[in-house]
Amino acid sequence: MTPTDKDFNVLRPSINREYGPKPLPSHRDHQIHTLLSAAVPGLSFQALKLKMPLGAAGVLATYAERAASLAVRDRDANKIRTALIATAIALDLTDDFRDVIPSLALLYRAAELIDLDPPTEFRTAATLLDLQAPELTQFPRRSPADRSIQAMAYIESTDDQGFRFQRTW
Repeated sequence: MTPTDKDFNVLRPSINREYGPKPLPSHRDHQIHTLLSAAVPGLSFQALKLKMPLGAAGVLATYAERAASLAVRDRDANKIRTALIATAIALDLTDDFRDVIPSLALLYRAAELIDLDPPTEFRTAATLLDLQAPELTQFPRRSPADRSIQAMAYIESTDDQGFRFQRTW
């Protein structure tokens, strides 16, 4: 079932304050994953972007960061794919791609950590979006140093619940 416009309200920044540092997983992680999983098969990339509330780019980028950690914990390729879709939408909506690109590095590394082929995962997500997200096919072509989590100011760490990518800034 394709989500309604109201379902996308979960991506409003006003109801997602302090979402990033919350313990993993959260109810909000599940809501966003479920929303995107239901929306992608039924909506084109352009239609999906039009459903996004103002400011959704930041929430989607935060979700992608959190989903990368959850994908490693759960060894779940679907979480990586959904987070790649969230990142692609966020990149298209944002005024400053530098706020979103780090999510791609985290997702690339998460795919490596769970023994997936990152370029294949990125291409799969791009295909789901009708190849309307060029960043998903371009990012894996970066040099290893330029796509590393360290280049994006992150490290691999743990919290009370398990594995988590952690910002160093």
